[in-house]
Amino acid sequence: MTERLSYPVKAVMGDYARAAIGIIFTGVPALSLGQWTFAHWLLVPLCLLFLVFAWRTRVRQRTAIVWDDTGLSLSGSAQASVRWNQVRSLKLAFYATGRDRTGGWMQLTLKSDAAKISADSAADNFPAFAARAALAAQALDLPIDDATRANFNAIGIPFAPSVRETAAIDEANA
Repeated sequence: MTERLSYPVKAVMGDYARAAIGIIFTGVPALSLGQWTFAHWLLVPLCLLFLVFAWRTRVRQRTAIVWDDTGLSLSGSAQASVRWNQVRSLKLAFYATGRDRTGGWMQLTLKSDAAKISADSAADNFPAFAARAALAAQALDLPIDDATRANFNAIGIPFAPSVRETAAIDEANA
C-alpha cells in the first residue's frame, strides 16, 4: 500500500504571508528610492532573501513524500529515494515556539548513505509517516538518541531501546 505525505496550502500559508510582507517592506522602498544609496545595500539583499524564502516555500508545497513497504521517495521538484533497509539514522526533533515549550512543530529526518529526507508535523499524514519510519529504525536496530525517543513517545509512538542500547545499559549496570 502506497501512502503520501504533503503540505496542504493551509500549512504553508503563513510562510507565503511572511515572504510577501518581507518582499513588500524591502522591495517597494528599494524600488522607490532614486539613485543607489546605502539603503539599497540593506534593502536589496533582504528582498532577495525573502524571494528565496518564497521560492523554497513553493518547492516545499509542491514536493511530496511517497512511501510503501520497500522505501520512500520525494516527488516534485526535489528528487530523492531511500529504501527502508538503507536508513542509517533517524531523528525526530521538537522545536518549541513558546518559552514554556507549548506550541511548536516536530521535524523527522531520515538519512541514508545517498540521501536525506525531512518532513515536519505541518504535513498531512505525518503521524503515519513517523510510525513507518520508527518501524524501519527498530527493524534495523538503529541507535536512537533520548530526545528522539521521547519525541516519538510524545506523539503516541512507543520507541523501545535498541538491542545494542539495551546491551550497553546492561553492561554498564553489571
